[in-house]
Amino acid sequence: MAVGPATNPTHFAVAIKCDRRSMHAPIVLAKGEDYLALKIREIAEQEKVPLVENAPLARALYKRCEAGDFVPRDLFSGIAEVLAYVYKSVKSARA
Repeated sequence: MAVGPATNPTHFAVAIKCDRRSMHAPIVLAKGEDYLALKIREIAEQEKVPLVENAPLARALYKRCEAGDFVPRDLFSGIAEVLAYVYKSVKSARA
């Protein structure tokens, strides 16, 4: 499942992919600041990928990861919160 960017409202966006069946950890697909962050958000919205605003997580991922990197283990709890929110949102939207 592709998960939309962990975002900071105007400055950072980090696109994450997580597939528990084939990946041992979530992976960073893309990251951007300012204009590039806005473009990542626009693409996510066009593709109907959920956006989750989490400024501290977005900043940490932006600072510590490059596209293609696995999310560091110490950020898993933040990713888990984002995924829980996304799964809950998708489930309630289907109901």
